[in-house]
Amino acid sequence: MDSLPFEPNSLDAIWSEGAIYNIGFETGIRMFQPFLKSGGILAVSEITWLTQNRPEALTQHWHSEYPDIALASEKSQILENNGFILKGYFPLPKSCWTTHYYEPLQHRFQDFLNENPDKKATDIIEAEKHEIALYDQYHNYYSYGFYIAEKQ
Repeated sequence: MDSLPFEPNSLDAIWSEGAIYNIGFETGIRMFQPFLKSGGILAVSEITWLTQNRPEALTQHWHSEYPDIALASEKSQILENNGFILKGYFPLPKSCWTTHYYEPLQHRFQDFLNENPDKKATDIIEAEKHEIALYDQYHNYYSYGFYIAEKQ
């Protein structure tokens, strides 16, 4: 992701769903921007706070796991500061987390542990279970936001 083989101003669109967090939102936006033609579309999903105020345990967890989590207004500002016009934003529905991510993940826990019978694997599973429990309890406070922006 941080070493794409494209020429500057050569792409009409870049779609990064559930992946930009690997390099950080702002870093990713800055890295993708030069590849897009003027008027090119950037479509990215990014973990996003839905509310200004939230439980401290949730805030601590996400600031520890992904310090770039922020409100949609802050993500939009990053896009604007890097030469994009925000065309649309929406938070992904709960089913994207539960039905399409956490449930399939949970179904693989035991296979993963069988293939990796060590403390590191157990720690990974426990961390995932903790995240799932947080989402079950606090899903009204955060989601993945989907951002669609046009390069100026």
